Amino acid sequence: MNIELIKTLKVLYVEDEIILRDTTCNSLKSILKEIVVADNGKEGLEKFKSGKFDLVISDLAMPIMGGSEMISEIRKIDNNIPIVVTTAYGSQNEEVDSLIKIGMTDYVMKPVDIMKLVQTIDKIMEKTTN
Repeated sequence: MNIELIKTLKVLYVEDEIILRDTTCNSLKSILKEIVVADNGKEGLEKFKSGKFDLVISDLAMPIMGGSEMISEIRKIDNNIPIVVTTAYGSQNEEVDSLIKIGMTDYVMKPVDIMKLVQTIDKIMEKTTN
């Protein structure tokens, strides 16, 4: 695992579940350069437009604007940024399959295992830097 690379990342994390968001954010703060948090897809999209990020981590089911719609809008702005979706649904789910089509890079099952999430981030960033 390339911790030195992970320590350089600025990540946008979009999650509406307060406890999960706070727990995940607190865990990631210690290894990322910066983590910016949004409560829903609309807020996430606004923050994405106003900042420069290396990676987006997003939930799917959120109020105001869901993850699918936010990802579609982000892809109109930046087709290359890696996007990790956190989901309670398996890979056979139609929504996850549709996200692959619109540009999701990878996904992590909920409840989020921080080590699995970090390994996923590492795997994605290794691919994008090589």
